[in-house]
Amino acid sequence: MSGDKPDPALHRLLDELADDLMNLSDAELLAELAADGLDIDAEAAAACSAIAGGVARAGQARLAAARTAVSRDRKARVVRPPLRADRRDAVMARFANDDPKLKSRLTMAARKGEGVSEKEMDAILDDLRELGAIDDEGNPI
Repeated sequence: MSGDKPDPALHRLLDELADDLMNLSDAELLAELAADGLDIDAEAAAACSAIAGGVARAGQARLAAARTAVSRDRKARVVRPPLRADRRDAVMARFANDDPKLKSRLTMAARKGEGVSEKEMDAILDDLRELGAIDDEGNPI
């Protein structure tokens, strides 16, 4: 195979060889390997190692792609000013009506001064903005 053009005859031959191998029973394959004088255990270990290496390389490639995406997203992230306190409370109350767990935490915060901190509220509102649930002023979209 040379140049940029794949050789169709070579691809057909490779496909036929792969089909022949796939159609062999385990016993037939082991007999052929033994007849060729190959160490079956060593060949099995080499195959396992090749598969594990491929899985590891694929995982490393996915991790690198994820790191690149996170880095790109961090650079592109828009910093928005937090909502005014009265506006933030109204937006949170509206969403709390649909989320019993959030409503419970907000109620606890009102009674004891504990629960959802301002930082957590701002993070929740930022998430709602990113998800497209609210605009920059807290209005539903």
